[in-house]
Amino acid sequence: MKRTVFLATLMMFFLIGSWAWAQDTIKIGVVGPRTGPAAATGKAFEEGIAIALDHINARGGVLGKKVEVIFEDTGGVPEKAASAFEKLATRDKVPIVVGESHSSSALAEIEVANRYKVPLIICEAWHDDITKKNYRWVFRAGPVNSGVVDFYIAPFVKDNGFKKVAIVRENSDWGVGIAERTETNMKNLGIPFVTLKVERESKDFYTELTKIKGENPDIVLAYIYGTGLHFFVSQANEVGLSPKSLILDGAGPPSLWDTFWKNVGKAGEMELFMSSMHEKVHLTPTSRKFWEDYKKKFGKDPTDYKTRSIYNVVLIAVDAIARAKSTENEALVNALEKTSLEVTTGVVKFGLKQGTYEYHQWMPPMLVVQWQDQKQVVVYPKEAAMGALMKGK
Repeated sequence: MKRTVFLATLMMFFLIGSWAWAQDTIKIGVVGPRTGPAAATGKAFEEGIAIALDHINARGGVLGKKVEVIFEDTGGVPEKAASAFEKLATRDKVPIVVGESHSSSALAEIEVANRYKVPLIICEAWHDDITKKNYRWVFRAGPVNSGVVDFYIAPFVKDNGFKKVAIVRENSDWGVGIAERTETNMKNLGIPFVTLKVERESKDFYTELTKIKGENPDIVLAYIYGTGLHFFVSQANEVGLSPKSLILDGAGPPSLWDTFWKNVGKAGEMELFMSSMHEKVHLTPTSRKFWEDYKKKFGKDPTDYKTRSIYNVVLIAVDAIARAKSTENEALVNALEKTSLEVTTGVVKFGLKQGTYEYHQWMPPMLVVQWQDQKQVVVYPKEAAMGALMKGK
C-alpha cells in the first residue's frame, strides 16, 4: 500500500510538473495544408513560422513566456480543416489561431472559430465570405478576391489594352468566387470574355485549351491552384495557345514553387503571376529584415510569398497578446481591432465597417510579376514596375 501511495504521489507531482511546464509557453495554433496538392504551402508556412519564432523568442517572447506553435494539417480538405481547428480549440486550448491558404478550408474553420469564440487570423485564403460573414472572431491580413481583382487584375487587363479575356477557374470556393468577380469587372469594362470550368486536381487540360485557342484571347486568367497550374501552363504551350496568349496565374505561389521550371520548361517564359513579394521591393524595414533573416537561416532567397504571409500573422497575433496583456478571447479581439502594426507588407489596420468583406480585413499591396529569361520582373502596378510587359507574337 505504501508503494502504491508513493507511486500515486509521484505521478501526481509528475502531472502537476508537466502542466506547470506547459504553462511556461504561450501557444499559437496554425492551420494549413502540410499534405495534399498544396503541401508546398505547408513547407512555406513552416519556414515563415520558424523565422517569426526566432524573432519573437529572441526578444523574450510575450508576457514573459516563450511562444510555441501547434501546426495542424488540413490537407486542403474542409472537413479535416474543421476538425483541426476544433482540436486546437478544445484539446490544445490555444488562445488564437492563424494561417490557412484554401478558401474552402477557411470557410469551414470560421464556423468553428465562431462557435468556440477563438480568434482566427487568416493569411492567404481569398474568398470574400471569409470576412463578409462579419464574424467577430475572424480576421484576415491577406488578399481577398474582390480586392485582388478590383485593384490589380482588372486594371492590369484594362491598362495593357487586352481586347479579349479567357477565364479558367477550378471548381473550388476560391475559383468560383474570383472568377465571378472577374466576370463582373470585365462586363463593367466592356471587355469580351469567355469562362471555362476545370476540375481542381486535373492534370489534363487539352480539351479546355483547344476551346480557348479557338476563342483567340489576348490573355488567359488562370484561377487554378497547385501543381495543376503547372500542367495547364505546359499544355497551353504545347497546343500553341501561349505565348501568343499570355497566361496570368491568379493565385501566385504555384508559379514560384521549386518544381515550376522543372514541370513547365520553356512554357514558363513570359508567364505572369500575382505576388505580394519581390526581392527588390521592400515596403517596410520589417520586409528587409525578414529577407535577411530568411537567407541567414535557410541559405537561399525566399520564393513563396506565403512564407512571409504566415510570418506576418504570427507577428500580429503576438502583438495582440502583448497589448491585451492577456490570452482571454474578448481581450484579444479588442486588441486585434486596434492593431496598428508594421509587418513586411505595410502597416496592418483591420477594417471595422460591418456589412461588407472589409470587416476585420486588411489587404496587402499586390504585384503582377512576369517571368522574363527566368527572372522575376514586376510589370504592374506602374509605380512598382521594374520593366515593360513582354507580349507574345
